[in-house]
Amino acid sequence: MPDRFEILRKRLHESIKKNGISFEKTRRISAKFDALVNSYYTDEIQFHRDSIMYTKYKESINTLRKLTREYRKFPTTDFWDKYAKEKDLLCSESLKYITGLNWHNPRNRTLLEK
Repeated sequence: MPDRFEILRKRLHESIKKNGISFEKTRRISAKFDALVNSYYTDEIQFHRDSIMYTKYKESINTLRKLTREYRKFPTTDFWDKYAKEKDLLCSESLKYITGLNWHNPRNRTLLEK
């Protein structure tokens, strides 16, 4: 299963780079990736600690915290999505899906940690 995640993730990034995030092909690949994530996790999301999704999730959340401390504000979804793509991290939509929260919840939680 982790190989399938990696293959779709690469296809998604290539399509975003070549066609843009709003292109129909990009949206179809993104939908396939979301469906794969959905099939991998139960309704009550549980991470397999050896999975690439768990690793990328933890890395992404830790980077969000670091950026918030450095810039003294939580990044916007636009900024984060560009940064995440450059650094091979999970985009805001993936983080929202995995956590089941909107972008404001991680922001509020991160800001409270300061």
